[in-house]
Amino acid sequence: MNHEEVLAVLPDSKGGSKSIKEIAQAMWLEISSYVDWVRAERRLVRALGALIRWGWVACDERQKEEGHKFWYNAYWKTELARTTISKSQFK
Repeated sequence: MNHEEVLAVLPDSKGGSKSIKEIAQAMWLEISSYVDWVRAERRLVRALGALIRWGWVACDERQKEEGHKFWYNAYWKTELARTTISKSQFK
């Protein structure tokens, strides 16, 4: 999994931000078993952590509204990522 694949499925705004599970589903990662999910989650967390350190992705902590009220992180592209990606598409 590379950083471009992760950026391709991330939304451009905070309003459309996605959880790790939603990102994995958008990337069509194999998450049919618990072991597959743990592997996919670890790879995504590493990739997203690097993108956050580089300033390409932002995240915040949210609480689920319905059902169990657990906390999760939501991710989206920053302005730096949007401008860099749009510039690289014209090369």
